[in-house]
Amino acid sequence: MTIAILALLTLIEGMRRVPAGSVVLRRVLFGLWTVERPEPAERLRLLSWWSPIVTTIVLAPRQSYQKTSVTDLRARLDGRELYTPLFDLRVLGVVELVALVLGVPLALQRFGAIGFFAALGAVVLLCLTIFTALLFGGRKLGKRWGWAFPFLSPFAAPRAAEALLEEALRDVAPAVVGNTLLPEDAFVGWMRPFVYDATNGREVEHRFLEGVNVKELRASLAQRPPSQNGQGLWCPRCGATFIHGDSCSECGVHLVA
Repeated sequence: MTIAILALLTLIEGMRRVPAGSVVLRRVLFGLWTVERPEPAERLRLLSWWSPIVTTIVLAPRQSYQKTSVTDLRARLDGRELYTPLFDLRVLGVVELVALVLGVPLALQRFGAIGFFAALGAVVLLCLTIFTALLFGGRKLGKRWGWAFPFLSPFAAPRAAEALLEEALRDVAPAVVGNTLLPEDAFVGWMRPFVYDATNGREVEHRFLEGVNVKELRASLAQRPPSQNGQGLWCPRCGATFIHGDSCSECGVHLVA
């Protein structure tokens, strides 16, 4: 019962208010990143599932973005100043999460009060280590020490790597972030609606196209129709496939063979 309560409290830390127009990227452990469509309205969402097991970053809308290329951003993320603290925080976050949810209750059950306080001391030590690593990582991004203070909480500490990565990408255009983190097919598929709208004179938020070459993307999309066995129809805007119909149920765009 205690394990379930601690797991639930840690899970609740993943609840966040997501502004309208935000881009949400997610991955499981060290797997591939995935992206969601921009949020249509502000709402409260459960984003992170026991981070850093499931890491989620939110790219909220900005008035302006840094002039950063994909090459420069990839070099920054792979550089020692950012890659090392991110890796350390992910590993420490997993260890602290396991120690808190499983270690403390099992130590109490097995060794009584002595085991409980020993396990609790280990959790506190892990939280202090995570706080220190996050503090130094944030200082390289121009953050003050108070920014890392909330992650002294044993329930929030596992999200430290997620917070540091999100802060590093906060002022970078969503398309540049997506082109850097996402697999090529996932990025092209995500950009398809924006490129279609811009090409066909439809209303589009140009911040989603900032930092990319629309002509090159358009040419790439023309060579990547959605694959489907047999005969079928697909939407040139979102890429959804249909067996029959005249227009896309979501986009209202005429389907093509």
